Amino acid sequence: MVLAFRWLLRLFTGLVVLGLVALMLAYWILSRSLPDYNEDFTLSGLSQPVEIVRNNNDVPHIFAKTEADAFYALGFVHAQDRLWQMTMLRRTAQGRLSEIFGTRTVKIDELIRRLDLYTLAKTSVEVQDDRTKAALEAYSAGVNAWIEQVNAGARGRGAPEFFFFSNEIAAWSPADSLAIMKLMALQLSSHLESEVQRAQLSLLLPPERLRDLLADDPNPAVAALPDYAALMPGQMPAANPHKLAYLDDPLSPFHSAYFAGASNAWAAMPKRSAAGGSLLANDPHLNLTAPSIWYLARLQLPSGGVIGGTIPGMPLVLVGRSDKLGWGLTSSYLDDQDVVIEKVNPANPEEYMTPEGPKPFTTRRTIITVKDAPPVTITQRWSESGPILPGSHYDLQSVTPAGHVAALEWTALSDKDTSMTAAIRLMTSTTVDEALEAGRLFVAPSQNLMLADENGIALQLIGAMPARDPAHRTQGRMPAPGWEGKNRWTGMLPYEDNPRFVNPVGGLLGNTNNKTVDRPFPNHVSFDWGDTQRIQRWL
Repeated sequence: MVLAFRWLLRLFTGLVVLGLVALMLAYWILSRSLPDYNEDFTLSGLSQPVEIVRNNNDVPHIFAKTEADAFYALGFVHAQDRLWQMTMLRRTAQGRLSEIFGTRTVKIDELIRRLDLYTLAKTSVEVQDDRTKAALEAYSAGVNAWIEQVNAGARGRGAPEFFFFSNEIAAWSPADSLAIMKLMALQLSSHLESEVQRAQLSLLLPPERLRDLLADDPNPAVAALPDYAALMPGQMPAANPHKLAYLDDPLSPFHSAYFAGASNAWAAMPKRSAAGGSLLANDPHLNLTAPSIWYLARLQLPSGGVIGGTIPGMPLVLVGRSDKLGWGLTSSYLDDQDVVIEKVNPANPEEYMTPEGPKPFTTRRTIITVKDAPPVTITQRWSESGPILPGSHYDLQSVTPAGHVAALEWTALSDKDTSMTAAIRLMTSTTVDEALEAGRLFVAPSQNLMLADENGIALQLIGAMPARDPAHRTQGRMPAPGWEGKNRWTGMLPYEDNPRFVNPVGGLLGNTNNKTVDRPFPNHVSFDWGDTQRIQRWL
């Protein structure tokens, strides 16, 4: 008995020792990806030495003599700390999650491919100004410099996650950064889902009950909308609306309309400040993730220092301040998406009907590679309004009659998207007026830009505002017949039509995603707004 106990004790001790050794080995392997912030590097691509100083919270402070070197260093530190996050954002925008996650993410990839965000991002690179192109190239070079260090120095594959998933990391390119900005636009847009929901309820309820359930902002009410059944005769309400589980998958960039963006910002003029200077505060609260969406950094540029929140993958301080200007963002809730119902030509399913007669869909086939499963081939189709979305997405089948398909009009579906140029100019502006002008080139995602300099404050809606025909059948609140030309966008409104508030008499500006203007259709901003109660408490 004593002998057996001794052997059991020895066996238990041996297993404990082996377990500890295995844990230490695993920790050593995984910790190889942790960067040494005291390390010096000799890298190609820099014109002059760059110093990166980390504070006690490991926030990088980048000191460079040129803009290009500063953005190079920002790409380097982003990749040092967030390489897995950056590659995941890129994969998401490219519709390539299924290559590492299998069948779980096929529906997500399919919808992303139909929107074709990455192709639009690649095309948009050429429309950036020279300064922005240089920033994107320098930033990409900095990211790739760290990837080279990982490959050359056996630095734990760059991030612990790469031990469990594919460690193949393609070189970073300017299009990747633009694609991440388009991905932000996707995450902050919600009107597609709202339109489908309103149409579904319209098929079930009388107009007065619909207004009760989906009430407009009470100041004031808007004109009554047509019954959706009158627009789409024969369309019956769905008995059991489909729950689209992939929309709420943690890997999905498609979120419920209720979580499409919420934020707070306020600013005070010097006359309202006890210290005699302008004040600005911003709370751009987004989904809680690990790691955080935000990454704090400071850049010392030739034009001066800027510090604030960056998003790994983009060479920008999106919200922050310099010694002359502060800027913050809130979701504007601009109605930047419309669902257009296209009537398929009965004589040719490759065409759709327009007031001028049948037009061919633009088509292209694309293959989604799926881990441990056969590849999936889909056909991307576009009408003049935008990409055709299958009925299985957003439960569009419940509001799309037989012989019809649903297309999406959306400001972010631009192949001439100059939002990155606008953001670079904003970050280096020194006055409110300069920042307001920088916003002219912003396309998507639409935001309320809160500004403060030493003399005053401003609130400006930035982002392209769709121009709609005054005779639009649903005012963009529900899907509308595309074969009636009046239900398609007619272009974009001039930047001067975007709401702007500068140095108000009361000396204060605030926004909590609330209704900012009361304009009649079609010059309105939105019929659906965020939480209006927060602004009442603030006032």
